[in-house]
Amino acid sequence: MDSGTTTQLITVGATLGGVVLTLLTNTFVESRKLKATQRVEAQKRATDQANWLRDERVKAYAGLSTASEEAFQLIRSEFIGLQEDRPAIEARWRERRNELRKAYNQVELFGTDEPRRRGKELWKAARNGVNGVFAELDAGEPLVQRESLDRVLTGISEAGERFLEACRADVQGTAEER
Repeated sequence: MDSGTTTQLITVGATLGGVVLTLLTNTFVESRKLKATQRVEAQKRATDQANWLRDERVKAYAGLSTASEEAFQLIRSEFIGLQEDRPAIEARWRERRNELRKAYNQVELFGTDEPRRRGKELWKAARNGVNGVFAELDAGEPLVQRESLDRVLTGISEAGERFLEACRADVQGTAEER
């Protein structure tokens, strides 16, 4: 082989080697860019999911708080006249109780441990308290005792305060890490 051909072969080989190295480098760089983009997208999805969950949690907490306040107001304003209009008041209570249970279920779905526990206490305070009042009437008490209603209202109020404290701690991020 003559020196011109050898030079050309070396030049072609070097050029091909450079092209191959450029292709490999570009492939490597593109692969890293793709992985970085995927990481950013995954972080964005995780952030969006966390924000959505936080919003749902806040809605659930607010829903249970509102439902418990409505139940409290119903008991406070209407249960004193339970003897005169028991069927209508019981029907309104069933509606409130169902709304309270639905709101509690949302807290169960979206809430963290402490608000869920406190929400259950709130739900039980209302349900069990009113069941106790109805049991007194069914046992032959002629009138709803004011003490019984005060006990129910106090139970709901205290459980509601504990629930709100737990919700506030959760939403503000001051709850203990679990």
